Amino acid sequence: MKPSLTTRKRSGTCAGRPREFDEDEVLLAAAHAFWKRGYHATSIDDLCAATGLLRGSLYGAYGDKHGIFRAALDRYCKWRVALAEERLSGPADRELLRRGLAYYFQTVADMSLDRACFMTNTALELVPQDREAAEIIEHTFRRMSQLWSEAALRARDAGAFKTRLDERAVGDYLFCIVQGLRVLAKIYQPDELAQVVDLALRALE
Repeated sequence: MKPSLTTRKRSGTCAGRPREFDEDEVLLAAAHAFWKRGYHATSIDDLCAATGLLRGSLYGAYGDKHGIFRAALDRYCKWRVALAEERLSGPADRELLRRGLAYYFQTVADMSLDRACFMTNTALELVPQDREAAEIIEHTFRRMSQLWSEAALRARDAGAFKTRLDERAVGDYLFCIVQGLRVLAKIYQPDELAQVVDLALRALE
């Protein structure tokens, strides 16, 4: 599943001045531009083309390229957290974690066909030299891990596994598996990734 991007694209670099815009759509479009090229390789003209906005409109709203990036990264990370909250809030039964991992397994390959996770790319390119980006990434990673911890605790109480591991450690482990799947999906075949998911769950038994 990808964010919906309905902002109208314009031909050329930055012609025409829109009076208003949907900020969510603009920031998600900018996030995909940074995701595709990386922060340093993405120009303002690239962002104008991606969002359909004037250079002046982007500067007026976000200050500079880094301001656009910071806002886009924050919006993308909030979308990812909301998605994880939705997918990990199912019934507390023996299949909760398998359903959660299965969902990521099914979507990770589609989202990683031409590039790895935007958050992972940012962490590799800008952390730790970009403190603002590092804070957004750290907060998001810790929240995602917490969601997996909460799901793991509920699944354990439902009898899904009998591990004596601390639920926080289990959350970190499962989130690490998810992030690893996003990278491996660029190279590995679906059946190979399925084996990783199965082994990840068996390791908790």
